[in-house]
Amino acid sequence: MDRYHPPVKDMMFALREVVGKKDLESNPGFEDFDREFLETVYDSASEIASEIIAPTNKDGDRIGVSIKDGEVTVPKGYAEAFDAYIDGGWPTLSCNPEYGGQGMPASISMPVNEMVMAANFSWAHLVLLTNSAIRAVDAHASEELKDLYLEKLISGKFTGTMNLTEPQAGSDLSVMNTVAVPNGDCYKITGQKIFITWGEHSLSENIIHLVLARLPDAPDGVKGISLFLVPKIKLNEDRTLGERNTLKAVSVEHKLGIHGCATCVMSFEEAEGFLIGEPNQGLACMFTMMNDARIGVACESVAIAERAYQQAVNYAKDRIQGKTQSSESRVAIINHPDVRRMLLTMKSLIEIMRVMVYENTFECDLAESQPEHIKRADLLTPITKAWCSELCQDITSIALQIHGGMGYVEETGAAQHFRDARITTIYEGTTGIQANDLIGRKFIGDNGSEMNDLLNEIETEIEGSDIDIEMKTELNQAIHRAKNVSSFILENFQKDPNLPGSSSYNFVMMMGYLVGGWIAARNITAAKKGLRESDDSEFYNAKIISSSYYIEQFLPLVSSFGSSIMHGSESMMSMPDEQF
Repeated sequence: MDRYHPPVKDMMFALREVVGKKDLESNPGFEDFDREFLETVYDSASEIASEIIAPTNKDGDRIGVSIKDGEVTVPKGYAEAFDAYIDGGWPTLSCNPEYGGQGMPASISMPVNEMVMAANFSWAHLVLLTNSAIRAVDAHASEELKDLYLEKLISGKFTGTMNLTEPQAGSDLSVMNTVAVPNGDCYKITGQKIFITWGEHSLSENIIHLVLARLPDAPDGVKGISLFLVPKIKLNEDRTLGERNTLKAVSVEHKLGIHGCATCVMSFEEAEGFLIGEPNQGLACMFTMMNDARIGVACESVAIAERAYQQAVNYAKDRIQGKTQSSESRVAIINHPDVRRMLLTMKSLIEIMRVMVYENTFECDLAESQPEHIKRADLLTPITKAWCSELCQDITSIALQIHGGMGYVEETGAAQHFRDARITTIYEGTTGIQANDLIGRKFIGDNGSEMNDLLNEIETEIEGSDIDIEMKTELNQAIHRAKNVSSFILENFQKDPNLPGSSSYNFVMMMGYLVGGWIAARNITAAKKGLRESDDSEFYNAKIISSSYYIEQFLPLVSSFGSSIMHGSESMMSMPDEQF
């Protein structure tokens, strides 16, 4: 049976014992978040995720959303789940207290986000994209706009969207056509946007669209893009809801997965909108939202992988088939070595991915008061997003494989996780975009300075970690390999202009597996400390086994990806187009 049980204990271990090194409260902004408080928050979140949101997942996929005359109909249970989530104050956790938020660091709310995404991935986009919209409005909007809209967004009375993509402009926003014409104290927005997640629904009182558009005198390219707040329903002078704005959902997309999520084509016909930030600075404003959403997609990847893993474990324990070398009677398939390989692969990778997401979020939190953390947060973001979303494809595929033929049919639910997961490598910038961002802006752009600092920090921490000498040797070899590859790129990218683009995927994956090895060492060190300080030996021994397995089985991929990079771009770029 496909039931979801939020792994609160694993989340607490990742956040407090690995990221926080059992001293989370010593960091600025974390003083009030001790173990007892966090357990209370996460246990409450676990209840709403597992008991109220998760039961909507199957019908969300089976029934999906539909549209008629511009109105979107959602599956049963969605409205009740949304109301319960809002009434519980869950959207407010990490939002500005001046506008009704609770002001917690994003790291504290990330486990809650993971639970909600695992419970129903389609439904969760409604509330979690709103969080990203809130960040953009809070960071860049005028005081007047914040006063009008931010409290309603934070409370969940209003929800938010991100409107970037157009039919002729996918990831290349430089050819965007949507226009914004000044009209007194507002602008008239005209154009069409596609792939707008939850662009239309009736679950909230209003929908606030953040729309990229061009002013009439804007320069060409991305430097001429501005950001606008465009409400579905206009506000009266007394702040009550007024007349409907001139925008509508034209259709909803029929997708491979996330059937329970309304992905809309939106039409704006001289819709009333308000400028956010400065003219022609829209992309910079939107990146506040996008970077937040990119870490969010990495968290989604952990969530779907966890949901798939839980179902696979339950199936493997129940499914009786075949014998093993040590049994005379038929056994549950979890006893077969290859099934154990698959399950431990899933468990090991998920635990590393979870810490990576929390660590990246933690660096973002620290950066708010300590600017020296900004570069580290920026460096980790494309690694976290790309690596976690790519591994999510493998993990959900493995879950289907464990189910065998029963995984390939829809009844078990394993296929849904596989289908839903596919969007994560595309959302908020594809893996290729993340990889190019890492190798171009974040690595070559500063001549490898921040990357070198990270590698040196990993090297120092490995030396002081509580892992055996063989593991230290393997990790040091991986670090040495990454340093050599980094030097190779910096020394050759000008002579071989195609080198960065041709090696970017291998580079981001190499760094993902290396950072994963660092995290595995931290997991083992934290788990050994836990063994000494508590009597929960089963839990901590399992952490040591799964992280040791990661170092044995996946750290060697650092060398493999590195070797591919050092072959350069010649074979990739020399094939004539007509031969493809």
